[in-house]
Order: sequence, then C-alpha cells, then structure tokens
Amino acid sequence: MKIALISEYFYPKSKGGTEKYVYELAKKLISEENEVEVITVGPDGMENYHYEDVFVRVIEEENNNDKAVISGTKAARNLNTFATLLAEQQYEQIHFHTLTPAFSLHHIAAAKKTGAIIYFTAHVPAITCIHGDLMQFGQIACDGLILTHRCTACYLSKQSISKPLSKILATTINLINYPKSIANVVSRKKEDLFLLNSLCDQIFIFTTWQKRIFIANGIGEDKLRLTQQMTTPVPDQKDQVRYISKSPGKIRIAFVGRITHEKGIHILLNAIAILATRNLELHIAAIIENKNDPYFQKVMALTKGHSNIYWSYNLNQEEIQGFYQTVDLICIPSIWYETGPYVLYEAFKYKIPVIANNLGDMEIWEQKGYPIELYNDLNELISLLKIIIARYH
Repeated sequence: MKIALISEYFYPKSKGGTEKYVYELAKKLISEENEVEVITVGPDGMENYHYEDVFVRVIEEENNNDKAVISGTKAARNLNTFATLLAEQQYEQIHFHTLTPAFSLHHIAAAKKTGAIIYFTAHVPAITCIHGDLMQFGQIACDGLILTHRCTACYLSKQSISKPLSKILATTINLINYPKSIANVVSRKKEDLFLLNSLCDQIFIFTTWQKRIFIANGIGEDKLRLTQQMTTPVPDQKDQVRYISKSPGKIRIAFVGRITHEKGIHILLNAIAILATRNLELHIAAIIENKNDPYFQKVMALTKGHSNIYWSYNLNQEEIQGFYQTVDLICIPSIWYETGPYVLYEAFKYKIPVIANNLGDMEIWEQKGYPIELYNDLNELISLLKIIIARYH
C-alpha cells in the first residue's frame, strides 16, 4: 500500500513526540512492505530529502499570520501544491498527524477527494479546545466539554484579559453576536469537529480521556481507535522495582520535553528549591527552539544559582538514550492532559520509575502496575520527593 504520513513537524527540523511517533510509524509500515512517505513543510525552495530510511516530501510552510488562515476559515497558500502532489502520487492511505494552518481541514478535505483512506491521529488537546491546551483560563485542567459561554471566556483570557472580565465580555459578545470573529469561535470549533468526523475513516487516540472528550463533543465512537505511542513492556511487580541510585550519594531526577508552561517544569523547580538538598539533582533534557522565549527565560531564572540543576538541549536519539542510562527517576509535572507523553513510554522501556502529576491517564498506568507514583499539588510533590530520597540507596 502506498501511504502518506502528514505532519507539520518532522525531523531534523524539530524533535518532539509527534515527530518521533510519525518516524516510528513510518519505519513500522515500511517493515510491513508498504511504500511510505512523509509530507511536511519547509521554507520556499527547500527540497525533498531522506531522513535515515524515510523519504520526506516538502511543501511550502504557512507563516504569513493571516487571521483567516489561522482560524481555519481560509486555506493556507500551500493547499494547491498539496492537492497536486496527492494527485500525482496516488496514495492509497493518507494519515494526518497535525491539524494546524499548514495542514488544516482544507487539506484533509482535499485528501478525501482523492478516494484514499483518511486517517487522523490526535496528538494534542487543541483538536477539541479553542484555548489550545485544555487548560481553563490557563490555570486548571478542563473537562473538555465544549460550552459556549465558558469556552468563549476562556478563549478571551488568552488575550491577557482577566478571568472575571473574560466572563463578562463573553456574556456580552454572545448576547449581541459581535464581534463575529469571537462570537462564532465556539460554533466554528463544533463545526470543525463535525467535519473532521465526516472526513476521516478512522481517528486514532492515545488515552481514555481523549475518547471521553471526543464522544462528548460529537465524534462518533465507531470512528475512534485507541492506540499507544509505543509498545510498553509488561510491568515488573512493584516489590521488584529497584530504587538504586546510579551515582552513589546522589539521586538524579530527570525532566525530558519541551520547555512550555503546560509541561509544568516550574512546579518541579519550585519543589526542588524548597527541598534544598544537595543529594538531589535535576537533569533537564530540554527541547527548545527559541531561547528568548519568555517562559524559558522565567525557568532559567528559577534555576539560577542552583548547582544541582543541569541542562542539555535538543538531544538526538542516541544522546537521549545515553541520557536515560544516567538518571534514576523521571518526573512528569505536566499541568495539562497529556496524550502520552512519549517520555512516559520511554521510562517504562528503560525501567525507570516515574513520578507524575495525577492528570489524564496517569492513574490508569498506576492501576496497570507500572512503576509510577502520583501527586496532586506542590505540597504532595515535595512530600513524595522526601519519601523518594529516603528510599534510594
């Protein structure tokens, strides 16, 4: 079968979980004797290339900040190029992994017209959330149900408007239906989900919370297929999990991932600062594209003066594997619902115990018997770290 995997993000330009999933999926499909290509975006003039054993086709990226394109009411400038490419290559299956201005519902509709089987994998919460992260007012994890007033107010809060004022403005805007660009934002999200449901033959999800939210917001249960980001080993019995420090006298906790607010590394840093113990080290394998990003600068300020915090940046696959060999514990302090995250699977693969904020499917992994311990707030995280310090030898 000739298959196209569509993702705005792919190696070597970026190195997040979606990129890794698409790459591993491509390799698996190729091993099953399929002809597989990745389609991504790049600057004008960028040529197609091979990333290891995967052929990557490049079309122009969307970066003109057109509000109509960003909202999805207008297609990106690369749509015609994309449609022409599909017509030329005659893919039998087209599998989308991002839903962004670069590859939007317009592109999925164009793919549908080719007669190919259409798949979509939901890697991020933004598929159902106009705030983009399933964080109510950017503060707490949301239940995901699309509600006109609440979602409008939450959307307004992204413009640095206070929560009380956002609620008042949402009431007014929905009452007078003006400005329409804001008044219609929730209805557009509902329409987009309806269209996604109708265009796709199957929608892949990674978590039970995604299934609940998708069904609650109108996606047909028959369209949904629960999968995993990677195969996980059978968990050891909890009494067989060994808590032995790889560096005598030190416990090395690791954070792996993008340095963004929703990933919650500031909470972990605050906990370590409060503990103020030298035998606890934090090793950060950061994915960061812009070191001038305000949140990154804020996080760096939190680490200033702490000699037990170590940074590394944008590690390649070989380097990240070596990184995992040196740490004792993985912390996942995310304050949003994760669709994995990929680091969780890798921790299980390398048999590294995990501590995580109790959101999304984390509790389910604990119930399955994997070495994961959960906390619900900063105080619980600090208490858990104290227990861990006493446990390691």
